[in-house]
Amino acid sequence: MNIIIALFLLVGIPYGYTQYSVAQIENNHPPEGQFKLINNLKMHYDIIGKGPTVVLLHSQPSNQKQFYKLKDILKDNYQVISIDRPGMGYSDPIKEISPKRLQIQAQLIRELLKDLKVKKPIIVGHSYGGALALSYAIQFEDSVKGLVLVNTASHPWKKGKPWLPFRIISNPIYGKLFSNTFAMIYGKINLDTSANNNFPNSKAPINYIKNTSSELTLRPKTLQSYTYDALNLREALELQKNFYNKLSIPVTIMSGNEDTVTPNSLHSYQLNSEIKQSKLVKVANVAHSIIELKPNLIKNEIEIILENKQGLIEND
Repeated sequence: MNIIIALFLLVGIPYGYTQYSVAQIENNHPPEGQFKLINNLKMHYDIIGKGPTVVLLHSQPSNQKQFYKLKDILKDNYQVISIDRPGMGYSDPIKEISPKRLQIQAQLIRELLKDLKVKKPIIVGHSYGGALALSYAIQFEDSVKGLVLVNTASHPWKKGKPWLPFRIISNPIYGKLFSNTFAMIYGKINLDTSANNNFPNSKAPINYIKNTSSELTLRPKTLQSYTYDALNLREALELQKNFYNKLSIPVTIMSGNEDTVTPNSLHSYQLNSEIKQSKLVKVANVAHSIIELKPNLIKNEIEIILENKQGLIEND
């Protein structure tokens, strides 16, 4: 009897708290867009505005609400499609847990855009979403007008030991148990710190977590997708890095001078050196969050690609 009580206290209470928290989070942050079934997966996306199409691909861990400021700026002149990447926000996860995850996500987004009858959009990708935009362009270059890569990940880094929560969540024996119990508690404790790490002086704007529906990431299934995306990204970039110099579409690379999440020397600067026709835009005082702190600069770069007046380098 004492063992049963101990197990209930150790597992049952955190499990119940997690289920309660998931319901509360989804009630506070319901889906705001539309759904389509793509290759038997439910994809969630939002469409606003009219004009040339701009597709927004968010970072990890995040969802399409990450672009709330940029969407508001673009909606008067563009058709803006923001997509919850597979497994994030309200899109279903994919089963693949290999480095092919990035390619498969790009293929699903391609099928979604074809279903929406979208032709040659400009794709804006932030961080992991930038890596995804590159994968999309490598596979489907003829269907893309241009890329705007913001604080992007692009190249593999030196291999090291994965973050402890990733190692726990990906464990086939106790990973799901942790995701459905203690991960919610750990995530809520560290959510502010995680957000702050993206900004200058480690300080996120007021209401940033609320405005971007960041708590959606704490749900068990989303945490699992986030984990497999993160654990497989390095190898995914290894697979695609040799194709960057073959791209011929306009590519704008926007780097935050203080970015420590995707260090510029490894990612943005190296990518700019490999894509001959790319333009590098260095932005001061934004760290990893150009989309939050300087969304108007992204709009400017979209307009430049549409007007076909792209230069080589620009400093803000």
